Amino acid sequence: MLQPVARDRVVDVVRERLRAAILAGELAPGTRLSVPELARHLQVSRSPVREAVLLLVGEGLAVEHSRRGVEVARLDLGDLLELYELRAALEGLAAGLAAERMSSTDLAALRGVLDAQGAAALGEAGRFRDLDARFHQIVVQTCGNARLARHAELLAREMRLAGPLLLNTPAHLRRSHEEHRAIERALRQRDGPAAEAAMRAHLTRVAQAVRIHHTQP
Repeated sequence: MLQPVARDRVVDVVRERLRAAILAGELAPGTRLSVPELARHLQVSRSPVREAVLLLVGEGLAVEHSRRGVEVARLDLGDLLELYELRAALEGLAAGLAAERMSSTDLAALRGVLDAQGAAALGEAGRFRDLDARFHQIVVQTCGNARLARHAELLAREMRLAGPLLLNTPAHLRRSHEEHRAIERALRQRDGPAAEAAMRAHLTRVAQAVRIHHTQP
């Protein structure tokens, strides 16, 4: 991913390369984002790298420290619970709106994701997580509110830094899949209040399960 850049719009390309490296774990949490070093790796000048790094700070994927400079963001349990609170509010609203605005094609795509996720819940945690992200992405992208979708996407990116904190037990995955099915039923029935309530309840329940798992003796 950290390969030389030979395209126009250098800042955008550098940001995408760095973002991909962070989300893939190539740049691990806590890694210092040295502008000179990254510029050498990517074979570009320092200016676009500096700007790209600051954009990643704005996305929550990196953090600027007064003495250490900019580092890849680290997520602790408190950070993750805050993200779940925000997601419950935003994605709950998105689900309520999507119930009125989703097309039949969108609903079919959502059903396909859930069918695949049901199979993955039997023991493919990594694939389940990918399908989980796709499920929530479809709901958000079909809500008809571009600003809401944009903010939800930023939260989703931050969530990808929380991999070690997420629950992957078979029981948890099966319950999450059942809750997704309940959300999908409300969406298919065009019941906005029920879809919003189901989405909020799902994300709130997941947050509680994560908190209990990481704080119990």
